[in-house]
Amino acid sequence: MGACDDCGPGCNIHRNKWQRRVRLPRRLTPRRHVLIWTLLCLVTWQLLHNRTRLNLFSSRKHTGTALGHIEALPESTKGEIRQKRPRDTSSNSQATPEELTIDSVQGDNAKKDQTIISQDKQGASKHGEDDEDDDEAMIRKHKAAESKELPVEGGLVIGKEASPDPEQEQSQESEQHLSLESRAESLPDFIYVPFEEAVRDEKLAGWEDEWIGHGILDTAKSGGLTEPKIDFVYLWVNGSEEEFRNTMLPWEVKSVLNDPEGLWMASHGVNRYRDWDELRYSLRSIHRNAGHFRNNIQILVNSIDASTSSDGKWQRQTPSWLREKSDAHNIQVVAQEDFFDKTTAACLPTFNSLTIENQLFNVPSNADHFFALSDDMLLGAQHSPSDIFSPLFGPVMGFKTNGYSTVSPPTEQDARRFGEKPYLIYTSWLLNRRFGIRKRKGQSHFGHSLSRSIMREAISSFPRPELRSACKRFRGEPGFQLYSWYVTFHYLIERHREALLWSYLMLRSDVDGDGSLSLSERRQVVQDIENGLDNLPKTSFRRRYFYHVSAALEKAGLAPPQVNTNIQWTSLDGPVSMRDADCSDFDVDDCLGPGFNLSRTSTGNPVFTSAVIFDRAARQNPHCGDCLLKIILHQVRQGMSPLLPSAEHQPQQRELVVKALMRYKYTIMDPTNSLFVMVTDADQVDSTLVRKYIREGKDIPGQLCLNDDVSTTDEDELQDTHEAMTELLHGMFPEKAEWER
Repeated sequence: MGACDDCGPGCNIHRNKWQRRVRLPRRLTPRRHVLIWTLLCLVTWQLLHNRTRLNLFSSRKHTGTALGHIEALPESTKGEIRQKRPRDTSSNSQATPEELTIDSVQGDNAKKDQTIISQDKQGASKHGEDDEDDDEAMIRKHKAAESKELPVEGGLVIGKEASPDPEQEQSQESEQHLSLESRAESLPDFIYVPFEEAVRDEKLAGWEDEWIGHGILDTAKSGGLTEPKIDFVYLWVNGSEEEFRNTMLPWEVKSVLNDPEGLWMASHGVNRYRDWDELRYSLRSIHRNAGHFRNNIQILVNSIDASTSSDGKWQRQTPSWLREKSDAHNIQVVAQEDFFDKTTAACLPTFNSLTIENQLFNVPSNADHFFALSDDMLLGAQHSPSDIFSPLFGPVMGFKTNGYSTVSPPTEQDARRFGEKPYLIYTSWLLNRRFGIRKRKGQSHFGHSLSRSIMREAISSFPRPELRSACKRFRGEPGFQLYSWYVTFHYLIERHREALLWSYLMLRSDVDGDGSLSLSERRQVVQDIENGLDNLPKTSFRRRYFYHVSAALEKAGLAPPQVNTNIQWTSLDGPVSMRDADCSDFDVDDCLGPGFNLSRTSTGNPVFTSAVIFDRAARQNPHCGDCLLKIILHQVRQGMSPLLPSAEHQPQQRELVVKALMRYKYTIMDPTNSLFVMVTDADQVDSTLVRKYIREGKDIPGQLCLNDDVSTTDEDELQDTHEAMTELLHGMFPEKAEWER
């Protein structure tokens, strides 16, 4: 037993000093014994209790109510099979809910539940996110409070925890559906697609090398370019139709989101499925303002139970005003069964727009490029193809000001956030892991210009999230979903940047092609950097091609943009991430490898393999890669030639890179000529829209989105709003189209 240096252990004066030195435990009195044992018992009980609970956002199938925690199913509840009539196995048939095999699975033991801390602002700093949408979220919460309904955020009802109902905890999905979810667990979150594979089907016409390398279009070689034909693709549903409601109802009842009080079914989306007849007028707007370059109009719909009709079969839900022979006008009504692939078709039907959007690249067409819209979106002014896509500058993309950068796995709190935020946060996390950590802006709220082949590559590059997303029948079901627009846009941007780094570090700089940068090869890289640094302070040294888009298009014989004229960047200027990169702190050793310019050892040294250096610049330290590209490009006034393989000594590699850069080209614009309106009631529509654009005849914005946010259930108020919307839409587009009845 220790003692005080001066007096021994019994000295009261030095007792505290002595206790601190040897950390003698305090004497345990009987009262303290009781207190400690009580606490231990409580902790043990809590741990044992939590082992039987399912985390709402486990990667495996969950059952039961979506409110609060979900209890694991006992083994005895497994396996109820229902089958009421044989399934029609013809290619165009739609399986009814009764025909699907119903089974259930036992959930896995979950991790300890997390405390839910609301709401958006508390998570913003974690995800590097701006607060642009906070006001909208607060308005939504306030409206929910006034109506005494639970707020709905990210598709999940929150604010109340319900007791699990054992009967509702059984899985209501088919064996095929559950098999897909099980298969997803064996897949990786993301994969790398080799550029050689990605460009296998790309063709060059002969002018692309000079265009990419030097920013010059040789019209003698190109002979003038042809305007592209573009599909217009709609996701459409008429939720006011009785057959649709009857089709969806059994799946709502069986949904994991359904709660004993019926709150979710009452609140999850009347306005999401309501029809103001917007599609009719949206098609008219395309006919008037984009008819000269539109290819197909494709309307993606659910199959509905038409058993009450004369033929008694499942049918595509079709607008009542659309002529039966609309194919003659290249208008196609496409059911989900017609484009979901064989694997994901087991998850049909779906009533989740996110799930459908993730399959758009499978919609059959003779055109690669398409413009995806909702039926509440209209073209208000004449468009050129280059407002959407051009052969020189690629698809035109617009972004909001708020960005996301998720650096840790999303949580239950994230999933409960407002609107699209859960999916932005989740997809940001995937993109950060695949391409490196950076803030990426959310896409603007209008139509999206996409390539089927790029979208297929982007979504297929995330195998596990892709398959998980395919089986979400309703928005807000347990688990996150891949956000198609966000992942495709940023995948395109990142792959263009990645192709430039791959070209420079792994092809051009590795002259002998041995997979490692020798001292002489590394010194050439350093020389390139020094040459670029000389010009970097000159802000106008590099020609900014985004100022010359219209002139370049006209020279190629293409129409310049008429609506999306505020161009902010093009891929011919370089990767957009380098635009605002501060490269004053660029250090060769920090970015490319220690001793990059000094060490003579390269053979067998993994630090200087081209693949390691490429990964460091492309993914591990994105800022280094951005600055490397920016500095190297500042050797020339325009074009990408300093980054490309030698035309003389590496012709095959150069052709490969040119194909990749043409494949991943893009344009970024600021959507200043657009209008987004949250429609709330008839008075708002009349006073702010009808008066301005119909009665006063002011110019209609180039692009409009009239988003349904009508919350009333009063029939008279709904009728007034419908009449106001009809006056607005018919006033803007009164001409009846040939395909209308």
